[in-house]
Amino acid sequence: MYLIKVKFDKSLGTLERRMQRLMEDMLRLSRPLISTTGVQWIPEADIYETADEVLVYVSVAGVPREDIEVSFHDRLLGVRGVRRQNIPKETPVRHHQLEIGYGDFERIFRIPALIDPQNIEAMLEDGILTIRLRKKPIARDVIVEIKT
Repeated sequence: MYLIKVKFDKSLGTLERRMQRLMEDMLRLSRPLISTTGVQWIPEADIYETADEVLVYVSVAGVPREDIEVSFHDRLLGVRGVRRQNIPKETPVRHHQLEIGYGDFERIFRIPALIDPQNIEAMLEDGILTIRLRKKPIARDVIVEIKT
């Protein structure tokens, strides 16, 4: 039988606690830290489904209607646009706090139901883009009468 004496360095526990705190702080964020699509900000969204439709709400405060594009193809809903800064470019400014995201954005949502593409409505009100996607009627079984 062999005996091995192990001595732990106390600084490892401190490092572990710091890493744990960092991970907890990152998980508490409501937004992604890094965007893989290269866009500068990602608007928040909610999706709800009722018996007749799917509702998508996207927070796009400060984005004019003409700078938003909504598309639908093969159960994928795309929302893209741009939010521009309102700072005059010719005037030098000193930034004290920057929390609002600006620039191009794009969100792609997989819609969890069959949608009638001819019955999609989008409305922008108070900085919330509301998209109503009406579901396709479900095909019912039909009994076919046999003629003689």
